[in-house]
Amino acid sequence: MTLLTSRTPLRVSFFGGGTDYPDYFQQYKGAVIGTAIDKYVYTSAIRLERFMGYAWRLAYRTTEEVQEVSEIEHPMFRAALDHFKIEKGWNFSVLTSLPSRSGLGSSSSFAVGLIKLLGALKGTNYTRHDLVSLAIHLERGVLHENVGVQDQMHASYGGLNRYEFHGSDFAIHPVRMHNEVRDALNASMYLVHTGVQRFASEILKEQMKKTKEKTIVKELDHLYQLTQSCHALLEGNDVGKVIDELGRLLHEGWMTKRSLSSAISGPEIDQIYESARAGGALGGKLCGAGGGGFFLVLVPPDRREFVQKALGVRELIPIQIDDSGSTIIRS
Repeated sequence: MTLLTSRTPLRVSFFGGGTDYPDYFQQYKGAVIGTAIDKYVYTSAIRLERFMGYAWRLAYRTTEEVQEVSEIEHPMFRAALDHFKIEKGWNFSVLTSLPSRSGLGSSSSFAVGLIKLLGALKGTNYTRHDLVSLAIHLERGVLHENVGVQDQMHASYGGLNRYEFHGSDFAIHPVRMHNEVRDALNASMYLVHTGVQRFASEILKEQMKKTKEKTIVKELDHLYQLTQSCHALLEGNDVGKVIDELGRLLHEGWMTKRSLSSAISGPEIDQIYESARAGGALGGKLCGAGGGGFFLVLVPPDRREFVQKALGVRELIPIQIDDSGSTIIRS
């Protein structure tokens, strides 16, 4: 009996978050730049034996054992299994490298990985473009979740890219980095957990309201412009300049992002960031919608010890670029 597993990367977004919502990019220019990272959502499937007494078993933060898809409580499992009309008799399990609801796009990574897995069960090898489209359809169209459209792209394509959004379509622009720049970036990216988990949809309510009222267009346009600056910077060949300037841009972008909504930051989150900077971090930003989760900080190797000391018990978690996107593992 074959165990099938999809491995789908989480992501960190450098700039442009907030411009990847249709409410914004159907009127203005939208873009994000960021990277899939070497932390993953693993979703596995194996056949159930007939005598088990239930048709579906789902193990994630809890365990469900049900007879019908309509009885499944997990929204994405229910929506995806109904959409793809998978035959009964499967045991699914979900494992993650890092906690969910932490600003790393885990819900969309799970959606992409589940679609990739269900496609494999049906003998269909979806293109990366199809994975993006299907994940957005299920998350936004079927479940009406208040999510943007960048996370599905990072999860499907992998790598470090700039995505532009226009109308109902998107364009992908890979960042053409020199090896030395890539190695330096991989050696300098860290996550710091704030200790707070949050639901992105709740954090985004105020920001979406302001977007519709057109009161933060200037700030969102600034974040869009930073995606262009970052793209050009990362394609340079002066390693020291690239890393130093990226740190400065991250700080500039974080100052803009935290002004989008009163729910994005707070005294404790600000203190974590200021401690990291005091220890030598070049810059950083809170990942995802805000309100908690992980901070991305840029720390050159020779400053890691000092930054870790400044952060105290909060651990610096090293991350690197993932190039694979969502993949299938057979065992």
